[in-house]
Amino acid sequence: MEGILFDTAVFSSPIAFLCGVAILAVAVAAILLGSMADAEREGRTLYWAEWPLPESGTEVPPKEEKVRRAA
Repeated sequence: MEGILFDTAVFSSPIAFLCGVAILAVAVAAILLGSMADAEREGRTLYWAEWPLPESGTEVPPKEEKVRRAA
């Protein structure tokens, strides 16, 4: 337990600690995206990545409605 506490003393400033966390997050994201690219190259389909985006649908023009006069 003391070894962990002594090792964290290396990060003397909060900025250095946050930079280390950011670098770790980038590394994890790169590993995950790389494994996904390998899976797609092998021919496996990632169904969750193929969901249609809400904005990607084809736009249908609105129907013309007859003008109704008020009584």
